[in-house]
Amino acid sequence: MSRALNSPFEVGLRLVVLLNAAFPKSYDVATLTFLDHALLHSGELDGPESIHPPLPGRSGEIGVKRGLVSEGLMMMVRADLVKLEISGAGILYRAGEATNSFIDLLEAPYLVELASRAEWVVAEIDKDEPTGLRARMNGVFGRWSEEFDRSLSDSEGD
Repeated sequence: MSRALNSPFEVGLRLVVLLNAAFPKSYDVATLTFLDHALLHSGELDGPESIHPPLPGRSGEIGVKRGLVSEGLMMMVRADLVKLEISGAGILYRAGEATNSFIDLLEAPYLVELASRAEWVVAEIDKDEPTGLRARMNGVFGRWSEEFDRSLSDSEGD
């Protein structure tokens, strides 16, 4: 059985939308992993309402996501929607020349919302640079840890 949610294809499609909003900038896998999380959970970063709900256990999402980001990127590289660049900074990814035309063909409400959040994420990256965004993400992770500890304490009292 294949998974529809958070499959390499879905993650790759989100990254195509994100990289299209950032064109012509390029990012490494680690940064794209954070950006994808920010795209889905923008409300937790003082942005627009999150696209995905705040499910319990989401603190482990980042650890699993890096592999999916890599798989999704390679799928989109093969589809010629993402370009791979090798530079002194390492392996970077950016939107391809045909990416914007491809995005314009997509009309699903979810993708329209993704495009809107992607614009916000890119503006935040430009404002904060990756170190600022990582600091904000660390604050979110700290809150998750507290929520997790609190839920464990509550369940022990049952």
